[in-house]
Amino acid sequence: MDRYDVTIIGGGPVGLFGAALASLHGMKTKLIESLPQLGGQLYTLYPEKYVYDVAGFPKVLAKDLAEQLIDQALRYHPTVCLSQTVNDLEMLDDGAYRVHTLSESHESRTILITSGLGSFTPRKLPQASAEPFVDRGIHYFVPAMSHFQGQRVVVVGGGDSALDWALAIAEPAAHVTLVHRRGEFRGQQETVRQLEEHPRVSIRTFSECAEFQGGTRLESVVLIDHRDKSQHVVVADAVVAALGFLPDLGALKTWGLTLDGSSIVVEGPMRTNRPGIYAAGDVVAYEGKEKLIATGFGEIGNALGHIRGYLDPKKRGGLPHSSNIKMD
Repeated sequence: MDRYDVTIIGGGPVGLFGAALASLHGMKTKLIESLPQLGGQLYTLYPEKYVYDVAGFPKVLAKDLAEQLIDQALRYHPTVCLSQTVNDLEMLDDGAYRVHTLSESHESRTILITSGLGSFTPRKLPQASAEPFVDRGIHYFVPAMSHFQGQRVVVVGGGDSALDWALAIAEPAAHVTLVHRRGEFRGQQETVRQLEEHPRVSIRTFSECAEFQGGTRLESVVLIDHRDKSQHVVVADAVVAALGFLPDLGALKTWGLTLDGSSIVVEGPMRTNRPGIYAAGDVVAYEGKEKLIATGFGEIGNALGHIRGYLDPKKRGGLPHSSNIKMD
């Protein structure tokens, strides 16, 4: 069995950048991803949403950012294992680790966990009338924007995802109704402003979906206004439920790592409580943590600088600048 210097668990944006950076600096690298494709949330949850908070990109489609990260990672030829969910972890006598999946085992001197939120389990609409229309008008995972061409769409939620989806869907759709149970949104105020000014968007705050109606497909949504208990029927071809996702670390919870809820607690160099195991990105918790892609990219550099020194004490002191590395 081949032994790797670092095995990265999670093929989202942070894991992909980690694979590129580790390979660039001479570490024998393996990347394990549970999904059949790389890209993580960028591909799976919001491929056609714009991302605005990555340095160097005024705005970039999530799927395009994912493709750039994949190209960057694969340039350095890490070993990539797709459709493999980590199951068990075994520490070997020499301090290295053996990671087990359902299909095979992997040996590595260090482990770098970049699994993000873990499995993608969407928060479901609580109304019983929603269930018959899942994938027949109600969406928890958003399809391509072309799917909404000319449709009347209801977007439910009050965070950045709901706001971004409403704005994106408004372009191909005939009309979008954004429904939020509170009076103020949790997302970016600039996006709220754009929605308020959009000619094909209606915003209903202090409101919730009371009932979903239709035949073989969704046809309308009954909204209730909590201020006066009045009800309004909105004709709808589709509903996008942007209510967030329930994080689940899966088998990682049994690895003896110090946890804070569904997050892994790390110290300054992104080090967990177990020797040789590091973590970065949305999966980690520490004081002042911001769950941003940009933050995860910085954490990866910190983690790999220390992993490099862990693997070879002569190389302690962080990563050298890439401009000093001879490239092909």
